[in-house]
Parts: sequence; structure tokens; C-alpha cells
Amino acid sequence: MSTGVFAGSDAPFPKDWQTWPVTHTGAIPGSASVISPELPTIVKETFKTYNWVADGKGSAYNVRLSAQAKGPAAARNGKFADGDSAVLELTDAKVLLVTSHLLGEPQYGVYGYDGKDLSGAHPSLAGKVCNTCHSGYSEACVAGVCSK
Repeated sequence: MSTGVFAGSDAPFPKDWQTWPVTHTGAIPGSASVISPELPTIVKETFKTYNWVADGKGSAYNVRLSAQAKGPAAARNGKFADGDSAVLELTDAKVLLVTSHLLGEPQYGVYGYDGKDLSGAHPSLAGKVCNTCHSGYSEACVAGVCSK
């Protein structure tokens, strides 16, 4: 008998993500780009982790926050209500990096615009990678939601 492990997304696909306001835009440079050493560590690590997208060309991105993630309590102390929180939308790659909360803990997922789970499509899209980065940079991330 053989068993397999499916490492799918923990966060559900947020069906209404396109209605969330864009709070920040930017670009992940391609793999041939030189990353400035003056950038914050979390930014450099994010660029290194995702510069392979779009065949190494990088991608423009939008940060979208749900209404529950933008509440004053969440912004101050990181106490997010259960449900959808944030999406990093890689616009050129048409990929959504999703953060939601369950029992106050962040959950992560990766989806295509069509809702297909992409968490197993590349090692950098695995939930453990999301968790390591989001929990390892407390100066930029509060309860799993990171600022620029």
C-alpha cells in the first residue's frame, strides 16, 4: 500500500479578491536583476524567492487587503478576524499569494486567477515557505500580514 501527501493551500481561494482595494503596487524584478543591498531584508528575500516567475522576467504586483484586514484593531495589534486577509497579486504571472486567518493564526495559499491551487507548482509556493518568511520578519509582518 502506498500513501501520498498532498500539500495544498491552507488558505481558501478568496472569491471576491478583485473587489478589494489595492493598497500598494510594485514589481518583483527578474532573475537577472541586481538587488540593491540597501533594501530591507524582507524585500530582498521576497525578490530572491519569486524572481523566477514569468520565466525569470519577474512580475508587477498589487497588494490587496480585505475589509477585515484593514480594520483599526488589526492594523494596531495584529488581531485579525477569521477569514480572508490579504492577497499579493502577481499580475504578469496571474498568481495570487493569499493570507487568511483561522482562530487568529495566519493561513497561506497560492492560486491562479481561476482558483486553481498552485501551491505544489514550485518549491517557493509551498505553505512552509510562506510561513517561514511571514513569521521570520517581525519588523515587517504582524500576525502573518506583511507591509512593504
